[in-house]
Amino acid sequence: MDCFLDLNVIPRYDKLSDCLNYPKFSNFGWEILYTNYKANMIRILDFEDHKDISRLCLLLKLDLSKNNLIDTLSELHSYNLRQPLSAIRCTNDLKELFPNADPIYLDIVGEVFSNNITGLNEFLDKVATNIISYPRITGYNEKLKTLKIIQSLTVNFNVKDFLKLCPDPVNYFKNLNRNIKKNHYIEESMSYLSYKFRNVSMEMLKNVFYYNEYNLSNTVEDLLTLNQNNLKYTRKLFEKPKPFNFKSSDNIDLVTEIAFIDNKDNILRYIQSEKNIRTRKFIEAKSSNQLQTCECCFNDELLSTEINFCQAGHTFCLSCIKKGVEIIVSEGKLNFKCFANCNEEFSLIMIKNVVDNKLYQHIIKMKQMQEIKAANIEGLETCAFCDYSVILSRNIKTIKCLNPECLKETCRECRGENHFPLKCNELEEKDPEVQVRIMIENKMSDVLIRTCYYCNCKFIKDAGCNQMKCTCGKNMCYICKKPVDSSYNHFYHNIVVENKCPLFVDENIVHTAAVEAAARLILKELKVKNPRLLRKIDITKILPEIKKTKTSKLVDTSSAEVIKLIALIIGQNEEDVKNLKDMRSMEPLEKKNKATN
Repeated sequence: MDCFLDLNVIPRYDKLSDCLNYPKFSNFGWEILYTNYKANMIRILDFEDHKDISRLCLLLKLDLSKNNLIDTLSELHSYNLRQPLSAIRCTNDLKELFPNADPIYLDIVGEVFSNNITGLNEFLDKVATNIISYPRITGYNEKLKTLKIIQSLTVNFNVKDFLKLCPDPVNYFKNLNRNIKKNHYIEESMSYLSYKFRNVSMEMLKNVFYYNEYNLSNTVEDLLTLNQNNLKYTRKLFEKPKPFNFKSSDNIDLVTEIAFIDNKDNILRYIQSEKNIRTRKFIEAKSSNQLQTCECCFNDELLSTEINFCQAGHTFCLSCIKKGVEIIVSEGKLNFKCFANCNEEFSLIMIKNVVDNKLYQHIIKMKQMQEIKAANIEGLETCAFCDYSVILSRNIKTIKCLNPECLKETCRECRGENHFPLKCNELEEKDPEVQVRIMIENKMSDVLIRTCYYCNCKFIKDAGCNQMKCTCGKNMCYICKKPVDSSYNHFYHNIVVENKCPLFVDENIVHTAAVEAAARLILKELKVKNPRLLRKIDITKILPEIKKTKTSKLVDTSSAEVIKLIALIIGQNEEDVKNLKDMRSMEPLEKKNKATN
């Protein structure tokens, strides 16, 4: 039987000291709770009228209610503890020190250490020496962005805005092959179905959901067409549905689908209304000979609102302009030439009115980068973690990124995250074991990350062939890291060709075996030079996972070509790679040969 929270037995935490004594907060346990309850913390602080509540008080109330948003809000309306002024002052100081940190996390830290200077200094020392880390504002912003979208799909629902987010909802949600997070989607969908169809047995709901291949929209349609009075199985008394509040879900795709289901009549009515308006305008334009023709797709039944022009007067439909701009950007180019091969370019104003805001902002950002690099300005520095650039004098030691999606601080000397007050060499000397671990992790990162030879942009290949095109438009080989042209002559496919790189390769070679080989070569060297440093190093905990691929489960190192490939990727001698032992993803060649003899 469901166990419901009795709000009357929740302790009343009248003071901050009472909150600090909450058992689960000890030993930085509040960090774990904040990670688990972050979404509802943001909801309550940013969307509800509780901005001045003590963060620790809110955190423990969420924990006591098992992260139930409705119960927590109900409790807060009757009682809450305000943020102490001392904690606010402490937090403000912390925000100046760590501008790239999650603001709610710093609020909590401010409350935890507002009356504990010794504890605060210990915390700051651990952060400075990388013993502990803090959540970044980027994660907070991403979560906030997600929650704002969910807000627009629930309490602030608007049909026009919904159709901007999901232009073709009927076909999209009927599609059985759309990409969804299956397990999370199924669990929350069942909760929604249970609440919406309260007189239908859980067994029946599961069967219909399964029959529809776990498609929620199709399942709801089927259930609505059934004569519920004649259903064989009715909900038993102990099968009471749990109160379902999809506003508290973080699954945007599911919330969008539920918004479509619950507002389907209004959405379809609006779509039909827009079609009727378009039909009327089309008839009027046709009768007055004012229909337009796209010079790209040659559609000759376009309204004047469905086209745009280049400066020379060439006409194109908005759909062709949008697709054309997307293709040009995907190729790393920023010159939006007229499709009619005239000398004119599409203006940024035109592009802004056609493409979505995310793509437009990306175009603006890339154009700014292009102009900055072309200027060749002295003292120009770039953030090590994004494309943000700034001009700095020589005496400034750190780069403070102002990109809202990054906001990291970079040491200009070592290009790592800011480690003030320690110098670069002091950071390494702080703990030899930490130094070794960092050295191994850095080497593994070097194997994975590629840097464009032209613009220094960093990237990792997720899938596809080994010819990589940077956002600046330059091509390079992912294997040997050399510049290549667009002809693919640098590569071989299927049949090995001497002095050429493979066009495609098993991901376990590029990302797993190569990374592991690089790490184990460092370990092999340290075992000889200073084995004492390896006492606390557990290599298995930092190695990448072996992925199951269609071509192979493990790397076959009996192939000399594979050994050569791994050596090329990590920049090491083939013989050294060949003699590596203890590799998870491959066996030494000698061992394989003995087994076959």
